Amino acid sequence: MKNRYKVICLLIILLFVSLPVLAQESKVVETAKSVTDDISLDELITGTLTPIQDVNIPAQIGGVADLVNIEIGEQVKEGAELIKIDDETLMIQKDQAEAALDSARANYEELKNGVTEEEMKRIQANYENAKASLESAETNLELMQELYNERRTLEQQLVNAEQQLNSARQQLQTSKQNLNQAEVNYNQAEREYERSKNLYADNVISEREYENAKNSYENAESSYKNAQISVKQAETSLAAAEKNYQLTKATYNNPTQLKQQLENARSQVNSARTNLKVAESNLEEAKRGPRKERIRASFAAVKQAEARLDEIKNQITKSQITAPFSGLINRVNFDEGEMIPAGQTVLNLINIDQLYAEIDVTAATVSTINKGDTVEVRAETMQHYIKGEVTNIAPAADRASKTFLVKVKIPNLEHRLRAGMFADVKITKGKSGSAVVVPIESIVNLNSDNPYLFVVEDGKVVRKDLKIGIKTDSRVEILAGLNADEDVIIRGQSNLEAGQEVEVRN
Repeated sequence: MKNRYKVICLLIILLFVSLPVLAQESKVVETAKSVTDDISLDELITGTLTPIQDVNIPAQIGGVADLVNIEIGEQVKEGAELIKIDDETLMIQKDQAEAALDSARANYEELKNGVTEEEMKRIQANYENAKASLESAETNLELMQELYNERRTLEQQLVNAEQQLNSARQQLQTSKQNLNQAEVNYNQAEREYERSKNLYADNVISEREYENAKNSYENAESSYKNAQISVKQAETSLAAAEKNYQLTKATYNNPTQLKQQLENARSQVNSARTNLKVAESNLEEAKRGPRKERIRASFAAVKQAEARLDEIKNQITKSQITAPFSGLINRVNFDEGEMIPAGQTVLNLINIDQLYAEIDVTAATVSTINKGDTVEVRAETMQHYIKGEVTNIAPAADRASKTFLVKVKIPNLEHRLRAGMFADVKITKGKSGSAVVVPIESIVNLNSDNPYLFVVEDGKVVRKDLKIGIKTDSRVEILAGLNADEDVIIRGQSNLEAGQEVEVRN
């Protein structure tokens, strides 16, 4: 009985001793080969598609919409007229500005070139008349003084005044006859000049005949103007003679008025002297020519008139709202007949031949992106990714979200994509070529400072301490500690020990 008990105890002891060996021999694992492959770490970020060009076009001037030549969704070309604002008032202002400019230029040319020969003659004649009027007034003053001093000569003065009056009447009649004849000559010369001008234009007469007719017309015109001046001078002389005669007669009939008449004569002399000074000044200025200051002022007036005309022309140009680039009409804010305020947005024009995929990325991601990088983009209506180019990276983060705006440009010539759609942008944050890669589930202590894995060599477990690189959701890059084409344990590595025998089942 004792021996049986000893045997049983011995068997139990042997069973416990053999259990670890049996356990080691029965451990089953699954392996996969470590491979040499390209590995990259991609981040998928969802953004929004926006137009490559998106412009709110304002009205640069206010007015009534005379023509709205567009509809939403319409394709327009660069420079096409989109909206026309009524410019009738501006066209009237343009005509006025052109007339003002012509007048300013004519005045400038007249000052710059000086007076003509005919004008010089008229100025000289005015001077001579003023000089003669002064002499006449001084003579009259002397007579009045004599009358005042010696009343016995009143009768003779009255006779002289009457003779002057009759002479002035005769002179006026003669001047009027000369004026009538000058007018007839002028009208005849004008008709002959117009006829010659037409004949010369038709090559019927020679240039010399035309010039002769022109000179005759200009001479007749000058004579006609001089005759008009002579009539006015004769009328002035007659009025003075009549006044002098009436004064003399009144003095003769009423000697008590002599003193008042004397004062009037003195006043006439003073007035005649003033008129002579003015005429003399005008004559000297005509001979000397205009001052440089007047010419500069006249030239400045021309420039001001030109600027005003250019300003109105610019306003007229702004009444036509055109497309700054080829694109699609996205929004129209006004209809025909509506009043458009200056500065108000009238329409929205977009270009979707290319689109931006706009995404917001974190600081960690933006540090891995550079302008000009190629990334992959897939819109919500697409089945596959297309290539896009990173064109813009915000230099500062948004204050609220702490993210950075990144724009990726993609082609869209067929307009299959629309602005406002969602799009996924795949950004490669890390990439390695020809690296040793293993499944991520094979790594033990992946996120620690001492990661490792097990491989199977000759049916036994071998521990490999690792240095790892890029980590994706499924794979890990091995920088050191493992070679390619090794049998890496990916399942069943719990409680394994180096040197332990395992059974591989793949």
